[in-house]
Amino acid sequence: MKIILGSRSSGKTKRLLELSAMNRVPILCETQARVERLLTKAKGYGYQIPLPVSLDQLDPKIKEVYVDEIDLVFEHLTKLKLGALTLNKDDKNEIEDLDK
Repeated sequence: MKIILGSRSSGKTKRLLELSAMNRVPILCETQARVERLLTKAKGYGYQIPLPVSLDQLDPKIKEVYVDEIDLVFEHLTKLKLGALTLNKDDKNEIEDLDK
C-alpha cells in the first residue's frame, strides 16, 4: 500500500489521480459530490481515470481502491471523528512524503 503524506495543497489528490490513471484503480471517497470534484480535477490535469466510487456505490466486484481523504471516508462511514490510526511500517507500505 502506498501512503501519500503532505500538507494541505501539497498535491496529494493530484498524485492519487495520477496513480489512478496509471494503474486503472478507482478512487473511493465519501460522497457523490466528492466523486464529481475528483472527475473535474482529473479532467483539468488531463488524466483519464476510472470512475471514482462513493461509499454508497461500493460494488463487491471492485477488488482494489485508492482512498482520498481517509479521515473523511471513515467519519462519513462511522459517524465518528477519527482521532488516531495506526499502520504497519513494513515492506508492504510505501510512504511518499510530498513535503520533503
